[in-house]
Amino acid sequence: MSALMSGVDKDIQVKNSQEKYDIKLGIHEWKHYPEYKDSGVEWIGEIPNEWKVRKIKHTTYVKGRIGWQGLKSDEFLDEGPFLVTGTDFINGSVNWKSCYHVNEERYNEDPYIQLKENDLLITKDGTIGKVALVTGLKTKATLNSGVFVTRPLSGEYLTNFMYWLLNSEVFETFFKYISNGSTIQHLYQNVFVNFSFALPSLLEQELISNFLDHEISKVDTLIEKKQRFIGLLEEKRSALISYAVTKGLDPDVKMKDSGIEWIGEIPESWIISKLKHLTSKIGSGKTPRGGSEIYSDSGIVFLRSQNVHFDGLRLDDVVYIDKSIDSEMSSTRVLSDDVLLNITGASIGRSSIVPKDFPQANVNQHVCIIRPLQKQIDSRFLHYELSSDSIQALIFSNENGTSREGLTFLQISNFIIATPNNLNEQRLIADFLDRETEKIDTLINKISAQIEKLKEYRTTLISAAVTGKIDVREEVA
Repeated sequence: MSALMSGVDKDIQVKNSQEKYDIKLGIHEWKHYPEYKDSGVEWIGEIPNEWKVRKIKHTTYVKGRIGWQGLKSDEFLDEGPFLVTGTDFINGSVNWKSCYHVNEERYNEDPYIQLKENDLLITKDGTIGKVALVTGLKTKATLNSGVFVTRPLSGEYLTNFMYWLLNSEVFETFFKYISNGSTIQHLYQNVFVNFSFALPSLLEQELISNFLDHEISKVDTLIEKKQRFIGLLEEKRSALISYAVTKGLDPDVKMKDSGIEWIGEIPESWIISKLKHLTSKIGSGKTPRGGSEIYSDSGIVFLRSQNVHFDGLRLDDVVYIDKSIDSEMSSTRVLSDDVLLNITGASIGRSSIVPKDFPQANVNQHVCIIRPLQKQIDSRFLHYELSSDSIQALIFSNENGTSREGLTFLQISNFIIATPNNLNEQRLIADFLDRETEKIDTLINKISAQIEKLKEYRTTLISAAVTGKIDVREEVA
């Protein structure tokens, strides 16, 4: 335990120390062009005097697949021409290893979408506007119906400049503008070709592209470093919890074999129990008749799985039900110190404690109410038990495949956990974990906020550079 904590403290100290990065975290720090003019395009704004406005249809070859003439998944091959889909786009490139293959006949069905090195691809379905540059193409390749291929027509622009342009907020703003608030799930070719953009000289395009290649790479590297550090902190948080709830806080305590493989040794005075013997209630809520139609802006709190998180209940998107509906759902009401456990879906295994003095509330059928016997187990200790690696592994091993059935009450009732035989020790462990996990969570939140600022800066920098809001011509050696 002491080794674990010294590692966490060391990481926190390192992260709190001053780090220097060669990044200007403010657009105002970059130079501007001497003179600007109105572009005449709402989503572009002002541009440098020497720049011009062009449209995709006047500068760009754009083609997409029209139909598949009955292509079925059982036609996919282990070799042959690549079939590129939007899901194969990784970090601005095509991941050839993930691509399907088709036969020569399918490849030759549409010569207009046969790919070439340095083509630029953009998704038109699903996640609209994802962009990938075709590089490392060593054999034939074609597209599925969800992707456009683009390439310069007249040599007015560099593909790398267009790559950054389509990755900018300028294109995103254009799509929102033409969507006019609708929930369009498709980028039509006749819409895309009318995208107007600002265009500098070829030399400036090269300088801007090189600048963004260099600067965004630095930002991405820093973001990745911070994300890795968050992952390390989360691992240490889990290890800390798992150790404390199975080994306790006393490094010199005498241990015994628990008899349970995934628990291992436990302190000699601890006991092994099934969860059903430590609780007075294990059961879920339900969704009232009418579903989301009966939710209101006030009334009785109605908790759903999205409100249940390891660090506590999050009520920013909580919904409410009427008192008359609540009266029909008395069995789904929660009490202070209940432990709530998500039992279905992507958030399965997340748990929270209902705080003291929490207002009257119910839960839906995706959340299990676990009511501890207060004379046998502390709610916070149980919450940490459910968060431990061993119980989380048990939860995912018991999940009923990919269905929404999730965990059953029988499975939860039979969870085997180790507990100190007195409440005082349980509370001391919970107090310790409250303090130490708060340190880690605070640091994770701080780093997450830094990542969000870097992402915002990244987006702003790209858009400012490709529209001439900043002058970066002298920034690249």
